[in-house]
Amino acid sequence: MSIFKQATKGAGAIAAVVEVPISQIYKIEHVTLHLSAAPTTSEDFTITLDANAGAAYDTLLQTTDLSSSSTTDLVWYPDASLHLTGGDALDIEYLNTDGALYGLEVVWSC
Repeated sequence: MSIFKQATKGAGAIAAVVEVPISQIYKIEHVTLHLSAAPTTSEDFTITLDANAGAAYDTLLQTTDLSSSSTTDLVWYPDASLHLTGGDALDIEYLNTDGALYGLEVVWSC
């Protein structure tokens, strides 16, 4: 099994996409997020499956208002095995209006 990581950092909005190449299958292991300060603006951090099969199959996998519990660290594991096939993508978004520095990591295997 090969393990891969995609890391992103910055202070602006998060708009990360993990796209599976055609003819590949990825298993999402986990997603981690660290913010340098707890957000005060109510905004959702979301993880969405953008299915290659079309919009009818797109699925919101996780949504968390990070300001509601002053969250600075979040680790998300799928409830069950989550396999993405060629052309599927994992979209991760957060407006980050408060401008916290962040580190985002997506870990998957194939």
